[in-house]
Amino acid sequence: METDNMEFSSDESDLEQEEHSVFQSVPLNTNKLLSCSINTSLTSTGIHNLPAELIFDILDFIDVKTLLTVVKFVSRYFYDLLKSSEFWEMRLAGCLKSENSNQDMQVSDCELKQMFKVGLSTVVYEMESSRSLKYDSSIEKYVMSSNHYGDIHCVKILSHPTKRLALSGSRDKTMCVYDLDNLRSQESSVINTNTDHNGWIWTVDQEDFQSSKIASGSWDSYIHFYDIGRGSLEKTSDISVHSAILCTRYEKDLLLYGTYSKIVFGHDTRSKATAFKLKNHTKPVLSIAASAEYIWSSGEDNALVCYDRRMNKLLKRIRMERISSSIKFLEPYLWVAGYDGYIKCFNKDMKIMKKIETGHTQPIMDMSHSMGATVTACKDGVVKFFSPNTSPVLWNSFTLGNSASCVDYKRGILMAGCCDSSVVFWKNKNVD
Repeated sequence: METDNMEFSSDESDLEQEEHSVFQSVPLNTNKLLSCSINTSLTSTGIHNLPAELIFDILDFIDVKTLLTVVKFVSRYFYDLLKSSEFWEMRLAGCLKSENSNQDMQVSDCELKQMFKVGLSTVVYEMESSRSLKYDSSIEKYVMSSNHYGDIHCVKILSHPTKRLALSGSRDKTMCVYDLDNLRSQESSVINTNTDHNGWIWTVDQEDFQSSKIASGSWDSYIHFYDIGRGSLEKTSDISVHSAILCTRYEKDLLLYGTYSKIVFGHDTRSKATAFKLKNHTKPVLSIAASAEYIWSSGEDNALVCYDRRMNKLLKRIRMERISSSIKFLEPYLWVAGYDGYIKCFNKDMKIMKKIETGHTQPIMDMSHSMGATVTACKDGVVKFFSPNTSPVLWNSFTLGNSASCVDYKRGILMAGCCDSSVVFWKNKNVD
């Protein structure tokens, strides 16, 4: 086990050397794309007879979801076109290019490799959804100020097959479920209010892989499990853990949670038994992230800890200068936001570091990171919306009336919780 103090090299060369424009790295082959293997009998009449360049220009005006669910099945021509990697490479290049060339997204080789691994159509979908929050003139803001009467500690935009839902948890010991398609009215936007907890609600999370299972943790030392499949919180079970629950990470059939008693637990939701206990902190655990190989945690002891799940041992402990309030993992990097107002980016094994300037003047209280965007919520009352790469471009900044305590983002919808008991949403009025 290694213990290090946090240090950053002045040139940060490890990551910067591999950063470059996507146009230098995506192997665009326009000629191949223009001559996709198409059934030529379909191209003699109709839209297929148009020049390929014109067809691509037309498709640029159609969103990814419509392309994949409608246009792809119009004909064999479009089916082959929208299955080709070359088409999505061109579309990705357009996503990463900015009207201002100085703000073009620069991606590393590792990031680009991961984009291809995930699937370019998925990456493009996420990035185009994020761009919908870039232009203030098209953004609508919704403030929910009467549903809670205590500080908001956690928010979550949920995955659901037919509905767009979100969840908030507060010091008032309640959780609210919101209908994201009906935010114009505070009263009708809340479709479910839950009062099962007897303490401040610190954390909520949804199980991986589009599951309908939800877990909430509270100062009352209870974790409650719910099913959101019918559009409201239906309780399925609960456990008592004898300490306040401050953070959760809900993997498939396994809930990781950090406690005020300085321990990270793993709870097997199938056997309903404790799978493991990790005692690597000397103060309360504030945030957890995980991959198949590692579990990372941060605490009030300023420690950032990496635990190797395969070797079943502590791999590395880094003492940060300030508390790391939020950690997220998305291949290939671990993202860490803290009270110093910066984001740090690590390789999975904690060997490469990069310090990212956010412009925040006070502690970052929470962070959301996805393929579409990186979002920070700061005590200075500002929510910042960045591109998701390791050299992020600031796409937008939203000012709140009070300190921002938590944030979440998913596919064109941004949600933040505040210390004045309000929950705020932003969405593009022109995007469904």
